[in-house]
Amino acid sequence: MATTSSDMMSRTRENNTLGALRLPIATGITAAVVFVLCWLGTFIPFSSPTHAYIALITNADISSTLALAEGACWSLLAGALVGAVFAPIYNAPRFSRVAREAVR
Repeated sequence: MATTSSDMMSRTRENNTLGALRLPIATGITAAVVFVLCWLGTFIPFSSPTHAYIALITNADISSTLALAEGACWSLLAGALVGAVFAPIYNAPRFSRVAREAVR
């Protein structure tokens, strides 16, 4: 059976929770992509703001492949950690409300 857009919207409003696995994956990948874009920005002569972000994550030379590898890995892990911490905090009020309703 096909799912319509309005069916999906009503289910989203009912659930209104973040996936405990999907969010860490998404934030980890996003952080790694942002780091790669900043690393690519080091090859543009007038893009000095990206240098500070790269230096925040790795001690390697900012335009080296070592900086790219270390920075992408650490960004992926840090982003995943942020998502893993954020999802349960965001979902906590929903679960506490469901638990209160179950007790009634």
